[in-house]
Amino acid sequence: MRSQTLTSSSSTIFLVFVIYLCFCPSSSGNPKNFLQTGSSLSVEDDTDMLTSSDNTFTCGFYGVGENAYYFSIWFTNSKDKTVAWMANRDKPVNGKGSKLSLHRDGAFVLTDVDGSITWEANTRTTYVERAELLDNGNLVLKNSSGKVVWQSFDFPTDTLLPHQRFTKSKKLISILGRGNYGTGYFNFFFLY
Repeated sequence: MRSQTLTSSSSTIFLVFVIYLCFCPSSSGNPKNFLQTGSSLSVEDDTDMLTSSDNTFTCGFYGVGENAYYFSIWFTNSKDKTVAWMANRDKPVNGKGSKLSLHRDGAFVLTDVDGSITWEANTRTTYVERAELLDNGNLVLKNSSGKVVWQSFDFPTDTLLPHQRFTKSKKLISILGRGNYGTGYFNFFFLY
């Protein structure tokens, strides 16, 4: 009788565990749309990225070639990962050891494998609390009051997104060619 009680008890525990696994939300199943100060995204972890809350845009390391990566924003569900913005379009980083970090002093910095700074948002001493990828594809840095102190929409590359203002201080610059995201030869801007 005692053996049957233990087996029944073990079965109950096993069943509860299986139900928990089936219905408990997984941390990898819930993409994050923000990065807190003191955190970073690593080029080596292909799941280490930000995804807008509506799942339209993804932000992270976009690989081209065997060992070249750009920190980019792309359309999440596009067949070819259509890129909407790039931070380091003329200086790709290495596929090992590179990372994007949001430092405690507010610096938003992309470093290569050797620790050299490849790209940086001008946000030191602005008391940035978090980086957030919005549903419209805008990557923003916010202070503790929620005020945007920097945004990717102010620094377009070759693409404009809906709700992105294009003013006389901004310029679109083409890419060099298919698969080569470096600064191209064609510019679009307001002349007067």
